[in-house]
Amino acid sequence: MSIRRANVACPRQQAGAAAEPGEAGVRHVYRKVLVAADGKEEAVRLAHVARDLCAGRPGIRVTVLHVLRPPVPPSLSSPFVPAVGAGDDLLLLGEANARADLEEAKEILAEAGIAADVDVAIGVPGEEICRYARAGGYDLIIMGRRGLGRLQEILLGSVSEYVLRHSKIPVLIVQPKEAPVEPVAGQSRRESQ
Repeated sequence: MSIRRANVACPRQQAGAAAEPGEAGVRHVYRKVLVAADGKEEAVRLAHVARDLCAGRPGIRVTVLHVLRPPVPPSLSSPFVPAVGAGDDLLLLGEANARADLEEAKEILAEAGIAADVDVAIGVPGEEICRYARAGGYDLIIMGRRGLGRLQEILLGSVSEYVLRHSKIPVLIVQPKEAPVEPVAGQSRRESQ
């Protein structure tokens, strides 16, 4: 997978700053990159994208983040159904599993010489990604999409759509890999391609 670089200026570019050799008018100034991933497979896929984008650029730090939804949404808690807090066993187990799932992504980045760490947050994913990025002083958010159709996104909501609309930090959305072409009834797989 390769990254095409657009001929645009990145945030915080110094006026009149020289572009890097071979990159017409582009100067990358990202120092802290947040990779927001939903699970191991997506974390690995996005780590490859972050690696391609950041490799060979000293001083960049990448954090791979997974946001766990709370088992009982705070809006549904009551005296009879208390909200589950961060210290509960279920969340601790979920956090440990999520951290283990993100380690492969961290290793991919480390092998490319990129300083990386992993973290797990608890909350509503879109809101938590925006809060985490803002509080951590990140310069770029890299995240994926589930590849839902427009109607499904409207009905189910989309974390990437939320982050795009609410983050003041640049966001790179990585499209899902294309699904294999399914043959039409009565057609062989070879005829459909």
